[in-house]
Amino acid sequence: MSVEESALEPLGVRDNNPWNLQQCHVPYLGLAPNQKPTGELVFESMLEGMRAGFKLCYAYGLEGKNTPLKFVTSFSPSAAGNPTAEYVANVCDWTGFTFDQVLDFHDEPTAIAWARSIWRQEQGLAFAAGVSDADIRAAIAAAQS
Repeated sequence: MSVEESALEPLGVRDNNPWNLQQCHVPYLGLAPNQKPTGELVFESMLEGMRAGFKLCYAYGLEGKNTPLKFVTSFSPSAAGNPTAEYVANVCDWTGFTFDQVLDFHDEPTAIAWARSIWRQEQGLAFAAGVSDADIRAAIAAAQS
């Protein structure tokens, strides 16, 4: 892939960070040595970036942020200028989950659907649809170890 082509990819894809994670209270493994001063995390591989997002899901679940509304409100708060209401509506539309449905992020089909919806919102449909279930399962397995 040429430099021009890679520049067209979403930032989260270029940074191996499909969740667009920023530094928070969850300690992430697999971070690249040179991090950006702006707070967006850069991971050494896409597997590490996907794994980190599942670790965040597990942490949020323990904190009671286990519905689409509670998760997205914390993950992408409107106070930071994010379109939180639209985000919640989108992930609910794409997954079939209701805004107040309690999600078990350790349930593989739920986790896969949830990840794809977040990635679609953050990186676009092409990326979200292009990640194989096998790659997602590998990231889930890595997050659980």
